[in-house]
Amino acid sequence: MLNSDKPKPTAAAKSENKPTTKKPPTKNNVGAKGKPVNKFKTAGKRGYEGKNNKFAAGGKPQAGQNEVSEKQDWTKFKQEKKELKLKRKSNRDTYEVTQEVKKIYEQVKCRRTQNKDKLVEQMYKILNVGDTISKVAKAHDTARVLQCMLKHATPALRAELSDKLMAHAVEMCQSKYAHFCVQRMLKYGSPATKGKLVDALLGNVVRLSGHNIASKILDHIYLNGTEKQRRYMRQEFYSDLYKKSKDDDVHTLSDTYKDAANMKASIMGAVKANLDHIANKNLVDNSLVHAVILEFMQATDEEKLEETVTALAPLIPHMLTTKDGTEAAIICFYRSTPKNRRAIIKNIKEHLLKIAIHEHGHVFLIALLNALDDTKATKKAIYDHLHGDLKTLVANQYGRRVVQWLVAPGDTTCFHPGFIKTIEQGLAYGKKEKQARRQEILEQIEAPIAQTIAEDPAFWLSNSHIGLVTADILNHITGEKYIKAVTALAPVVTAADWRVSTLPTEGAAQNKKKPHDVEAYIAEATKERKNKNQINAGAPPPVSSDEESDSEEGTTPAKKPKEDEAKAALELPTVVGIEDAGMHHVLKKIIKNDQKHEAAPFGTQLLQHLSSDVLKSWLGINRACYVLVKLVEDSPAQLNSCRALIEEHELGEVLLSEKSSGAKMLASKLKK
Repeated sequence: MLNSDKPKPTAAAKSENKPTTKKPPTKNNVGAKGKPVNKFKTAGKRGYEGKNNKFAAGGKPQAGQNEVSEKQDWTKFKQEKKELKLKRKSNRDTYEVTQEVKKIYEQVKCRRTQNKDKLVEQMYKILNVGDTISKVAKAHDTARVLQCMLKHATPALRAELSDKLMAHAVEMCQSKYAHFCVQRMLKYGSPATKGKLVDALLGNVVRLSGHNIASKILDHIYLNGTEKQRRYMRQEFYSDLYKKSKDDDVHTLSDTYKDAANMKASIMGAVKANLDHIANKNLVDNSLVHAVILEFMQATDEEKLEETVTALAPLIPHMLTTKDGTEAAIICFYRSTPKNRRAIIKNIKEHLLKIAIHEHGHVFLIALLNALDDTKATKKAIYDHLHGDLKTLVANQYGRRVVQWLVAPGDTTCFHPGFIKTIEQGLAYGKKEKQARRQEILEQIEAPIAQTIAEDPAFWLSNSHIGLVTADILNHITGEKYIKAVTALAPVVTAADWRVSTLPTEGAAQNKKKPHDVEAYIAEATKERKNKNQINAGAPPPVSSDEESDSEEGTTPAKKPKEDEAKAALELPTVVGIEDAGMHHVLKKIIKNDQKHEAAPFGTQLLQHLSSDVLKSWLGINRACYVLVKLVEDSPAQLNSCRALIEEHELGEVLLSEKSSGAKMLASKLKK
């Protein structure tokens, strides 16, 4: 209320009391006479109105000339860019030559083209000028031209072309595109050409082993090379002394210091440095590197070995692809500290299934299972991760060995004595007694295995290979787990429609002989392609082959499954289960081991589930009669049950009328 008596200030007074500070004129808002200019107030100035002002009409952009000009400028820009690119290409000294060769290449890669070797000769005459061939090999668009030439050239021209490239072999192995030409030389070249290529790479083996692209080529050369070539390649890891000169007396790392013990420290240091360099680049997935690692681990002392083990622990999964790498990985695990062992197990967890079904990796997994003292941790870290893929393991020839070692470790009926002796060397690095460790593992896994068998018993008797694993499992599990498993398996055996697959021996397709001569190999492939085209006459082949161009570039095209292969996969050859020779052996093995268990539940279950029709059909099968003989000869209770079953169904005369040796023996056993 006291403030209400005061007069209110007028607008003029407010303006007088207001501070009169003005911003100093800047360079951007000063006019021609030094006065400030309000750029938003000027209504007709150039730059804010007219054809250059897109916001002149009501604040909306005007469509028209500006957009048209921008579009025309963009088209012009693309054209200029295209012309610039063409100009740069034309400035190369090989431009005209490559353009001419590409035209011929389009004809050569066509499937219908005849006399391709003559076209390749024309291409070679065009390219055989100076160092044009070496330049062409490194370009992305012309490298495939050389690949095509190496494939379709005559042997003499192929050798001549390879000799031209031989001087640049080291650079080509490291090139993104040229290394495909090296692969073609290795695939289609003669033995003499391959030998020259290996000689050209010697002296640079360690450097190439540390290169991401070249290491794959060295791996292929080492796997397919002669013993002398392999020895020379390993020697370059031993020391720089062997890069320029090789020693035929040095076969392994220990031979380098055999006559000069004072050289051991320097040589081992050089090998360790080379291996550390490659390990730091994660390029240990190489058979050559695996061989050197194994030699180093077998020759080095404990101190340097511990450092190498620590460096290689994260890379163990990459070392399990070869025999030497697996042996080195096993030594790594045996000599590791508990901390490094946990790290190794952690690193292989996500690759367990691949390791378990691998030709060499499964050996490492068995060695690991045999050496670990903590059985609970073993089950949790390994078996629990594999349990969901138990069927996949049992269906694979190497995975089966892992399952068999879990339930029957050291069993000579499952494993070769030499293999058992090698694996049991790892017991020296454990503290727990061997039998106690193995029994603890079996007690933990027998229940889940029995449950898996009970869930799908037909799978576990689907062929003789899987059946042998099933018999080994039944031989070692006990108590209720055994009864649960055989109770589920017996109805499968006695089913009238029980059939098993007669798969060929695994790896038989891989052992099939292939033509070693390059020309015969190409001729056979061409013949197969022509036959395929004749069969599919309704759908003629395309003029050009994308598949061929992709293979020349080094990429693998996606292949569609053939109808015949799909039908073959669905219609596997099968035979009546009781007639199969392999399954006959499996059933006799299960029945023999059945006598160890109380009440012999498998035999009892078989007799209980045998119907009149199935029993009548069995009496007419020789092998089925022998199964019944095995069933009754060691068990008086089952003998009486079988006799009563035949009398009940009135099949005595049927049995006596059969002429097979099994039926006669069964009749003699059942005779009172």
